Amino acid sequence: MRRVILLLAGAVLMLAATTLPAFRAVAQQTVVTDDNLDQATASAKTPADHEAIAAYYDKEAADNENKAKIHHAQHHIYEKFHLKVGTDMGPHCDALAKEYQRAADQDKALAAGHREMAKAEAGQ
Repeated sequence: MRRVILLLAGAVLMLAATTLPAFRAVAQQTVVTDDNLDQATASAKTPADHEAIAAYYDKEAADNENKAKIHHAQHHIYEKFHLKVGTDMGPHCDALAKEYQRAADQDKALAAGHREMAKAEAGQ
């Protein structure tokens, strides 16, 4: 009898050990990355799906705004070099700063759009 109880206890522990990680994986919210953005966007159906995509675009916008600031600062530094050596990299950096800012603005619009979709899904 004691042996049967030990075997049953072992079986229950084995079952719990194999199913618990699966439950946790389902409960965790999916993080959207460059690698799974297409799939996440194509399969988005719930408010949480759209919020995850919006969070991805929020991060992209912040990254692009940071790059815009860096290139804007570089523009001013290269203006000083131009006076010394005659090479003007300022327009290059200025153009990049504008493009990164434009991308950041578009990322923000995409995030807002997915938040609207999340609200619409929640209202249904």
